[in-house]
Amino acid sequence: MNEALKLENYSYEDYLEIDKSTKERVELIFGNIYMMAGASAYHQDIVGNIFFISKSITKKSKKYIPKITPFDIKLEINGDISIVQPDIMLFYNNLKIPYAIFEVLSIQTAYKDMRIKKDLYEASGVKEYFLVNSNFKMIDRFVLVDNRYLYDRAYGVDDKMRVDCLDCDIDVVKIFE
Repeated sequence: MNEALKLENYSYEDYLEIDKSTKERVELIFGNIYMMAGASAYHQDIVGNIFFISKSITKKSKKYIPKITPFDIKLEINGDISIVQPDIMLFYNNLKIPYAIFEVLSIQTAYKDMRIKKDLYEASGVKEYFLVNSNFKMIDRFVLVDNRYLYDRAYGVDDKMRVDCLDCDIDVVKIFE
C-alpha cells in the first residue's frame, strides 16, 4: 500500500480493529490512519547503523535502551491516543515515552515525518528528534526546550552530532556507511 493513503477520524479502538484485520503496518496519528510504506535496503542500512551505534554506547551505561521498528509506541495527548512506529527510539530506563527518536526520511514519509510526527513528538515530550535525510546525507536535530522544538542544526558527514541522552557526539559518516 502507498503511504499517501490517509484515513481520517479514527479512534484508538478503530486502530486496534484495523491492526488485527490486516497484515499492513499502519500508524494512528491525531485520529488519522496512515499506511506505512516499505523501506529500501539503504534505509534499513541506516536504521541498522543508528541502532548498532546506539546499542554499543548504551551497553556500558544501561541507562538508555534503544528499540528498532517495528515497535509500537502509544502517545496520549489530551485523551487522544496515537500509535506510531519510529525507526529508532531511545528510552530512558523503562519509560513509555522515548527520550530521543530518529526517523529516516523517504519520499513517501518525508512530509509525515517532518510535520505530523514532529508535532506529535513535540507535544508528547520527546526530548530529541532527528530527521535523517539519506539523499543528502544530512541529519536535522531538534531539541525540546520549554515544550517546543528548537532547531539545533543540520549535521553532515564531516560532522560529529550531539546526542544528549547518550552523552556523546557521533560521527555522522558512520550512520551513512
